[in-house]
Amino acid sequence: MISNSAFYRQDITEGKPGTPLTVALTVVRVASGCTPVADATIEVWHCDHSGGYSEYTTAGTYLRGLQKTDASGKAAFTTIYPGWYQGRATHIHLEVFVNGASVKTTQLAFPEDVTAAVYTQGVYASRGQNPTTNSRDGVFSDGVASELATMSGSPASGYTAALQIGI
Repeated sequence: MISNSAFYRQDITEGKPGTPLTVALTVVRVASGCTPVADATIEVWHCDHSGGYSEYTTAGTYLRGLQKTDASGKAAFTTIYPGWYQGRATHIHLEVFVNGASVKTTQLAFPEDVTAAVYTQGVYASRGQNPTTNSRDGVFSDGVASELATMSGSPASGYTAALQIGI
């Protein structure tokens, strides 16, 4: 996917319904005092409101994309708030590449109060709340301190999820 220019895009919604979400990411080099990493490639992918993934549960390439970081180590994606599937807390997958090599694979976690608010309305309401919390999720069970997004916005207007990714 990293070599396919069609996946380099900011808007990855592909018309999928849901609460608008901007994912604002910053890649920093931890060993260098958290200096920004320019020209890194960030790949993101997540499920739709009903818990389905493109390329896995259905055909297509929705809710997947790549962006290069700018001189400040920043990249942003326009998407929708992810749904959930059994056994996992609500999350977005992230992989960072530098010079074409994968240097970090991680996930973005969401504050549970924000997720609960989103799941009470719109296309999410019929599925209800995610029964798996961050602390009960096998991936996040060791804690979400470095993966928990800083949120702003509302269910009505949409959210921005910001996360710094240390490599």
